[in-house]
Amino acid sequence: MSAMVFLQPEKLIASFKSVACLLAFVMIGMFAASNAHAASSAETFVQSNIDRTYAILNDGALSPSEREQHFRTLLLSVVDVRRVALFTLGPYVRNATQADIETFEHAFAEFLTGVYQRGLDNYASPKVTGSTERAPGDVIVNVTASPPSGKGPQLQLAFRVRGTNGAEQAITDLQVEGAWLAIVQRGDFTAYLQQHRADIAGLAMELEKRVAQLRLAQSESEIRRRER
Repeated sequence: MSAMVFLQPEKLIASFKSVACLLAFVMIGMFAASNAHAASSAETFVQSNIDRTYAILNDGALSPSEREQHFRTLLLSVVDVRRVALFTLGPYVRNATQADIETFEHAFAEFLTGVYQRGLDNYASPKVTGSTERAPGDVIVNVTASPPSGKGPQLQLAFRVRGTNGAEQAITDLQVEGAWLAIVQRGDFTAYLQQHRADIAGLAMELEKRVAQLRLAQSESEIRRRER
């Protein structure tokens, strides 16, 4: 089998300045008066979920495995993993078997969890800075994150959130310094599938290998965290 063509998780994190994946919801309306209320509700919801995320990651009472599990549960409760996973497969999803899709979706969920948790180690105090309504049920929420030391460049993020409110809302993409991650992953994954005869099961196995690498790197971060 030829070498993977999509970005390695650590390289992806480094190229995006160790991106922190922050979790977000939005509420939108149909008319101008309700739009202002929707934006305010969206920003409050985003900040609330940011705070929940960091409460988990900074909880010293949790073991590394417990921290990962709590983080994963929160992340997957607000990200439409199936929608994003199918999007990243591009046209190859049309002829995929249900078994391959389920296997890939599971591997993709673990991959997202690892990338996001690893990235969060490098930024702190993310703050919502505003939001833009693209269309009813489609809102971009902007966030700025800073290094833990407070020194160095800030990271500019944007979340694309679909849905109306409550349980119907879900994040479907994350923009880091101008690059939409789902779109980047779609390009990487479809290039792999083109070179490997649409082997979605093989792609899932490659993601599992990357997850193992991310967990090893996260374990090393946990050791450094305890030593500080």
